[in-house]
Amino acid sequence: MVANRRTQLWLFIVLILLAVPASAEAGVVSGLMKVVGGVFQIPRGILAGTFGGPPILGTAVGALTGTLQGVAMVAGGALETVFSLVPLALKVAPLIPIFT
Repeated sequence: MVANRRTQLWLFIVLILLAVPASAEAGVVSGLMKVVGGVFQIPRGILAGTFGGPPILGTAVGALTGTLQGVAMVAGGALETVFSLVPLALKVAPLIPIFT
């Protein structure tokens, strides 16, 4: 009896999550891509600075620029992921008393 109720509950949760607008799912994926991609801004900035300016100064400026862009990209991606999860949480929130 309990296993049957749990199975029904999980099926209900899956159906609710399938009803979430695609924009929320796209926001989560986009935010996670920004978080992962932000790490690669540092080497990209170093390479762009090295080949775009004087080698020593361009490397230092590229490292600083890449670090700032990476931090901004990771922070923006994290915020986008969190705010895209809000519609998902609102759909699942009524089910929380069932678990307790």
